[in-house]
Amino acid sequence: MSTPFSNIIDKALVVIRDYGLDALYEADNEAFTEIMTNYMLKGVPRFTECLQDLSYDTTTATFASDLNNMEIDILADYTVISWYEANINDVLEFKESLQDREFKRLATGQNLKPRQEYLTMLYTRVKQNTTNYLWSNWSSLPFFGGASNGQS
Repeated sequence: MSTPFSNIIDKALVVIRDYGLDALYEADNEAFTEIMTNYMLKGVPRFTECLQDLSYDTTTATFASDLNNMEIDILADYTVISWYEANINDVLEFKESLQDREFKRLATGQNLKPRQEYLTMLYTRVKQNTTNYLWSNWSSLPFFGGASNGQS
């Protein structure tokens, strides 16, 4: 059995709040799915510690392996990181701050540092989840006689 991309994307969307993505979902679901799939696929090579084969088929939008919940959660976290990195690098965020009597946005420099700190926190969380995943599967690790990355 295989794991559909939608399982990972759905878990990532629990965390992501993006009105642009929401509008795209309403306007063009196919484009939305393509963008979210690209964020997810960007995260796949980052999960180097996965004990299962992470090969996938983009035509069927599935992974070759039946991923467990921890693996899906970790891939969803990497999907969120890919999305967040794209938002940090958004050129529009580097425009001068907008000002109005009732509205004032933080200056770019003040806004960028907390966003980078949040990204660091996301990486820390996914690495902790990966460590927990490896600990819960220690008998499957190559050093302890298990196979690596779904290969015997």
